[in-house]
Amino acid sequence: MHSRIRHPERVSPAELDDYLRAGWRCTGQSIYTSHFMRFPPEMHGRIYSTIPTRLDLQEYSFRKSLRKLYRKVQEQFEVRSGMHMAWDKAMEQVHEKYQAAFPDRPLADLEVYQAKPAGPFTFDTRCVKVFHQGNLIAFSVFNLGEESLYSSQGIYDPEWSRYSLGFFTMLEEIRYAQQTGRSYFYPGYVVPGYPEFDYKKRVGPLEFFLLQTREWVPETEVAPEQIPVNQMREALKTLKNKLQIAGLDSHLLEYALFDIRFFDNRPLPFLEFPLLLLIGTPEPARYCPAVVFIPELQQYAVLDIKFFGIGVHHVPTYQEVMAHKPTVVRYPMAIMEIVGEKLELEPTVTLLEREMRNASFL
Repeated sequence: MHSRIRHPERVSPAELDDYLRAGWRCTGQSIYTSHFMRFPPEMHGRIYSTIPTRLDLQEYSFRKSLRKLYRKVQEQFEVRSGMHMAWDKAMEQVHEKYQAAFPDRPLADLEVYQAKPAGPFTFDTRCVKVFHQGNLIAFSVFNLGEESLYSSQGIYDPEWSRYSLGFFTMLEEIRYAQQTGRSYFYPGYVVPGYPEFDYKKRVGPLEFFLLQTREWVPETEVAPEQIPVNQMREALKTLKNKLQIAGLDSHLLEYALFDIRFFDNRPLPFLEFPLLLLIGTPEPARYCPAVVFIPELQQYAVLDIKFFGIGVHHVPTYQEVMAHKPTVVRYPMAIMEIVGEKLELEPTVTLLEREMRNASFL
């Protein structure tokens, strides 16, 4: 289960703690988990691991450069923190200016706040607000657990961008979390290898949630080879090389619809892995093997898959993919059968050699 989203009516502070501890994140008034994403999302993008992060607030304090930034804003502007979310005209105006400058970063669930400005909301949702001479110039939205604070989003008037107000509101959320006795600050995810989200690391020594172990570990202890998507790529490349030596054709590809459960809840056996090794087969109509690597188990699984969808015909689609070897496939895939699971490298090779020998005589 690498990608799921839920839209509950209510999540209590204690329940939010449990979700966050398990690597889930907030988006507006919904809760989701997604351990892989494409950045940028267009055709030329690539699939990366999204690593949930948190900051342990026990014994934490701002380092010198953060204290300087924090004081600079505090001295020049009025800052208010911890009020319940209540959408108003001033927030709307700041958001319009922000979205004009950053059209791909709107406030999540904006329509929810506009439709019912004072809630009730799914989470205990609060705000930080920054004013200049009585006028709102920045705000952030965060959700409170009993022992945690989840930083949802910072919005600011680009005219004041030189003051780093988006980052400042994160610092103010940390200060508020400490003053109210919270133990952890959750700033969302980072993407190793894609620096757009690295600004979150500025707050201090983050912990990473590792999919393999379901544990939080210091960022400094996480090596590149422990990043799940890197493990998957290397494991499938190693298998591809072994199969090539054995005389079997295969193609390593990214699967764009691995997060299909975000928008399709039908009870269908969707493939939900971002990377797979598609195996060459003489009879794809009867048997179409693919291999995935499961980072939680550190093992392979061999699947019988099928391309499907409106206007999608399995055999010609399979033949097109194997002939042209695209980097990314955007056709839906379903798992017809789990042929083998919890497999190490050599048993996977042996299984596929046997399966392909049998397929030749179908």
